[in-house]
Amino acid sequence: LGIEGLELELNSIGCPECRKNYHKALKEYFEGCRDQLCHTCLERLDKNPMRILDCKDPSCQRISAGSPVITDYLCDDCAEHFESVKKYLTAMDIEFKVNPRIVRGLDYYTRTVFEFVSTAIGAQGTVCGGGRYDGLVKELGGPDTPALGFGLGTGRLKMLLENQNTELPADNPCEIYIAPMDADASLKAMALTNDLRASGIHAQTDVYGRSLKAQMKYADKIGARYTCVIGSDELSQGVLKVKNMSTGETAEIKMENFEDNFLRLS
Repeated sequence: LGIEGLELELNSIGCPECRKNYHKALKEYFEGCRDQLCHTCLERLDKNPMRILDCKDPSCQRISAGSPVITDYLCDDCAEHFESVKKYLTAMDIEFKVNPRIVRGLDYYTRTVFEFVSTAIGAQGTVCGGGRYDGLVKELGGPDTPALGFGLGTGRLKMLLENQNTELPADNPCEIYIAPMDADASLKAMALTNDLRASGIHAQTDVYGRSLKAQMKYADKIGARYTCVIGSDELSQGVLKVKNMSTGETAEIKMENFEDNFLRLS
């Protein structure tokens, strides 16, 4: 989007075993400040003291500033994993800052958590945040499954774009829509679409098993510049008729090296 001035903040909240010891340390710390916590954080103290670190109440934030940090309680495996994450980021020239105050109160989070923060829109400057969800699938009844996710604040992104006088990038319209007529043609259409995309061409094809009429209607809706149909005849001949949707003109292009031939046409 061209947004400038974003900073990556990174932390590790370890695994469930790490957090057992950390929860114990947090509870001992906050018990000594019980009378200064807000009502919500008093409930969090018994249920999940890590959530207190997320509180926006000024009094709770002042107390949290001196609380234990999770990175001091990571087990050997989690500490090694966190060091590995930082090494890979450094190797890719991605700047980051370790912020031990970034936590996630939900139990399915594990190890890496992160936020992309801007100082251009005030105190609530986090525009993207997330982390590893290694425990999520198991929470839903499935097997242990490594995963990662994040959420973007579209409202805050809009504020940043306006603050920096940055316009959204122009749409990248569909150059060609390839419409298959049967299963064999669909397989070839997918291969051609992939080759076109690898050459930097915005190409689409059917993934819903729609009729040819419905596909042509969709191609028109998305403003495809060119369309072509693949059926048994086209497969046997190795040639596609490509139609310019603006002029109605058609041109025959061989399927072999189709992306190169299409580039010459477009």
